[in-house]
Amino acid sequence: MVFGETLAVKNTRWKIGVLFIAGFMASAVWGQAPTAGEKSETPPVTAAGNNAADKSDKSDKSDQRANREESDEEPAAPAMGGYRIELDAPGAVSGFLQKYLDLYRMQKRKDLSGEDFLLLVDQAPQNVQSLLKTQGYFEAETTTQVTQRDNGTTVSLKVVPGPQVIVAKVDVRVTGAIEQDEVMMTQFRRALERWLWRLPEGAPFDQAAWDDSKRRVLDYIASRRYATATIADSKAEIDPKTHQATLMLEIASGTAYVFGEVSIIGLENYPEKVLRDLIRFKPGDAYQRRDLLNLQSALQGLPYFSGVVVEAQPSEEAPYVTPVVITVQEMPHNRLDLGVGYSTNYGPRIQTKYTYNNILGRGWVFDSLLNLSKKEQQAEVGLSFPKNQNGYGHRLYAAFNDSNLQGIRSRVGKLGVSRAQNGDLIDRMMSVEFVRERRRDDYGAEDTLKALPFSYRWVRHDVRTQRNPRSGNIVQLEGSVALKGLATDESFARLYGRGVQYWPVGDKNVALARLEIGENFTYHPEKVPSDYLFRAGGSNSVRGYDYQSLGIIHRVTAWPGRVLATSSLEYQHTVYKDWRAAVFTDYGDAANCWADWRGKTGVGVGVRWASPVGMLGTDLAYGVNDQAWRFYFSLGMLL
Repeated sequence: MVFGETLAVKNTRWKIGVLFIAGFMASAVWGQAPTAGEKSETPPVTAAGNNAADKSDKSDKSDQRANREESDEEPAAPAMGGYRIELDAPGAVSGFLQKYLDLYRMQKRKDLSGEDFLLLVDQAPQNVQSLLKTQGYFEAETTTQVTQRDNGTTVSLKVVPGPQVIVAKVDVRVTGAIEQDEVMMTQFRRALERWLWRLPEGAPFDQAAWDDSKRRVLDYIASRRYATATIADSKAEIDPKTHQATLMLEIASGTAYVFGEVSIIGLENYPEKVLRDLIRFKPGDAYQRRDLLNLQSALQGLPYFSGVVVEAQPSEEAPYVTPVVITVQEMPHNRLDLGVGYSTNYGPRIQTKYTYNNILGRGWVFDSLLNLSKKEQQAEVGLSFPKNQNGYGHRLYAAFNDSNLQGIRSRVGKLGVSRAQNGDLIDRMMSVEFVRERRRDDYGAEDTLKALPFSYRWVRHDVRTQRNPRSGNIVQLEGSVALKGLATDESFARLYGRGVQYWPVGDKNVALARLEIGENFTYHPEKVPSDYLFRAGGSNSVRGYDYQSLGIIHRVTAWPGRVLATSSLEYQHTVYKDWRAAVFTDYGDAANCWADWRGKTGVGVGVRWASPVGMLGTDLAYGVNDQAWRFYFSLGMLL
């Protein structure tokens, strides 16, 4: 019994102690929390900053933040969905800040914490000042204010940029051996005045333009004979009283260089002649960086190498020569490509291509192609010869094509020779081929045609990237002539042109326009092979109509005509990364003559994907004249 009573007393004391401690903690918490009927005296969260603010204002902010930390309160934070920005600034300054200010870049961040947000606001005046200095505004004043309301958080940003610094004087000097080169100095002065220098006297100072001008001047000198040119001195002096800038740049040209010997590294399985024949300079010629770039571009276009690097190595002592080293990484002799795909024009298809790069050890390239689809079967073999110093390569080829499109069964055989040059901007090709075609329609009408045309094709690629073009243009021009009696049934002259222009819209969107026009000048088009006449319709022509369904309609057969004209307008809006939504309208037709030409209209929507192999997509188009919907899809995959 004594043991039991002692235990009961101890248990009672333990419970009383726990209750006492709990009550003390509750009273402490209750004393710090406002009552339900009390109104909070805490004002909306605000922050103010000015690049002319005094130290006491900064001290008050530091004390407030310290008080928040001591009381263990979380700082007021914007909603995780982001915040709004109200910017009061002149137009040009406003656009610049919206593009580069951290406060804008972080606006859509879902994981932005309250402390990070307040830090962005506090740093905004300094960031604005730093950014505007690059635009010539050295006395910018900025005020920020943040308010929280029921509809979210708003940052008010008022920017007074102050006077902009103007370039008052520009002094560009070039010293060294170039001073004795009158021709080079004359060319340099002309280029400096016309396009090299981006900050002429009277222009607003711009840091990016200043840096770019220095780079351009140095690059101009160093790429023309003076390979070791350097910037000896550069100054941008700003007068805060007059708001004027004085710019000075001095380039030390160094000595003039000439090309030295050319050595090749990594070449084991191909004849050296395939490289040597493309070198257009010789030892002793004046050094020009352009010659090295052209050589590297030409070598990269060869089928023998997966990688090419062309480097100049200027000597530091007399004689001042630049030996050139070409480093190559070879491709295997044999290559087999297998592909499967699907297109609306031809349906499912299988393609095989085999290449052997070193026939008889001479660098001759044999290639063969087999392309099988529901509506077309194609086979081709060719023998290509190495390019010469002018960049031209020659090819012999034979091809057979069997197609069944729009009521016409066509079997075409070709034998030909071509001469082609592929450049960075322009491709050229001349060819002579013998064409023999046997065609018949679904009603038994049959023709056998032959021709020996001479053709020329010129293509200009002025776009930054073929995979995902957003600006620039692509232009293709073709001409063909065949004379009756020279293995030709009927004389004809064919002209054809096609162009696509791209315009960037904003930072990510694209607008494009396409125009296509052609005509075959002949008295008897029924005696001309189909490849030298025209039909329209399909995914790369007038959408909303079947592939090659627009032409001379006889019964239900679409025969090719002598004239062609099509056009297209399209707008692509970026939805997510490399994915775009598109709207378009197409208009065009093919006919026997312009008097018979009747344009057909197609409208629709689509999806585009800038894949690693090029722009792929789908379209849903409505043929206004046929009053029918058609779906277009193209996709390729390399196995």
